[in-house]
Amino acid sequence: MLGLAAAVLLLTTAVLAPSGYFTATTDDFHAEVANASGLRVDDPVYVAGVPAGRVTGITLAGDRVDVAFRLDHDVPLGTTTRASIKLMTVLGRRYLGVEPAGPGRLAAGAVIPLDRTSVPYLLDDLGRNAQQATAELDLPRLREAIRTLGELTPEDPAQLGRALDGVSEVSTIVTENDTEIGRLLTGVQQLTDTLLAQKDKLVTLLGNADLVLRTITDRRDAIAAMLADVNELTAAATRLLSEHGPQFDTLLDQLHSITGKLSTSEQDLAKTVGQLAPASRYLANATGNGDWADVAGPAGPVPDNLLCVVGLVKGCR
Repeated sequence: MLGLAAAVLLLTTAVLAPSGYFTATTDDFHAEVANASGLRVDDPVYVAGVPAGRVTGITLAGDRVDVAFRLDHDVPLGTTTRASIKLMTVLGRRYLGVEPAGPGRLAAGAVIPLDRTSVPYLLDDLGRNAQQATAELDLPRLREAIRTLGELTPEDPAQLGRALDGVSEVSTIVTENDTEIGRLLTGVQQLTDTLLAQKDKLVTLLGNADLVLRTITDRRDAIAAMLADVNELTAAATRLLSEHGPQFDTLLDQLHSITGKLSTSEQDLAKTVGQLAPASRYLANATGNGDWADVAGPAGPVPDNLLCVVGLVKGCR
């Protein structure tokens, strides 16, 4: 009997000791989630990707689910810590991920509220969203788009293959010249920034251009009349030149001849003009005392100093 009792005691200790040790070295926390999403008791709890505890209970709490879990004592959880149920394997096993955040530290037994928890995307949600998206589709337009695509698709498979090859070549060119394309886009961005920086001046310039356009529009009748007058003047000048061309040629030849003679006699003309001024002054002096002319002998009726002007008498001042 003693041996049996010792065996039962040893077995009980072996079973309860790990659980007791886990409880003694961990703290209890709770997280409110919208649904359990396949999470089960004893699923692991990860903190920053490191296993640090496990789920100890899942209970329904009204319109939400209360997930109880325990974490190691040395794991600090801030006051804005978040929790989420995530997919662990492709077979559907879940785990509870805890993301410490915020100042301070959550006390043991604290609850992470529903607004700081999230659940994975379930197949039911996917089905509901797909059904909703399908209901919102415009089926007549979708059928029309499919019909148009069928009409535009070439019947010759070789032609379709060449088109796809062309698309592939374009993709290759874009990939090979991504640096140049990047520089081009950068230049476009800089141009856009410059235009945005100068938008006030551009608006003013466009406003002035609009004013000029409106002015031209308002004066278009006057401009049209002016152009008509210019056309008539040009036509009249053309007719005049065509009817009297020889006379104009003769006139121009005579003008050239007169100009040539004047150029030849330029020095004589200059000398004459230079002597004409003092002669005019002396004539005015001789006739400026009344209705008679002052003369001095022995020159007789010649006005005063006229002989000096023409150079017949020397020593005049």
